[in-house]
Amino acid sequence: MEDIDKLMSDFPQFNYQYERMPEGIDGLNIGNEIIINSEIGKEEQLQWLYEEIGHAMTSEGDITDYHDRNNSWQENRARSWGMRHCLPRKELERISKSNVDNDYEVADDLGIQVDYLHTVGLMYGLRYKSID
Repeated sequence: MEDIDKLMSDFPQFNYQYERMPEGIDGLNIGNEIIINSEIGKEEQLQWLYEEIGHAMTSEGDITDYHDRNNSWQENRARSWGMRHCLPRKELERISKSNVDNDYEVADDLGIQVDYLHTVGLMYGLRYKSID
């Protein structure tokens, strides 16, 4: 699993900032600026960093109005981009072949939160709360 510093070095075209953000906002992308909430844990920061890079790579314009179908589509596309880059399907397949006791162990080894592991698994069509 890539850590935050490695991920940022893989995308040097962006300027990264960590700031305290309003409740309910953990990441933001404006142009080539990516801002991550400094008040959340490292695992969650990594997850949001992937998503915000996904926005920078795939979204166009201000998509904050989620009632607009195109904006919702762009939000989902960026989120999917982030999940696929954070946890490629091959990585989940590799893990599913190993002898792991539970999802908490897997999430800890990957440096992500369990809920995020489950969300990524669902995106790939895997059973809920199980990576196999």
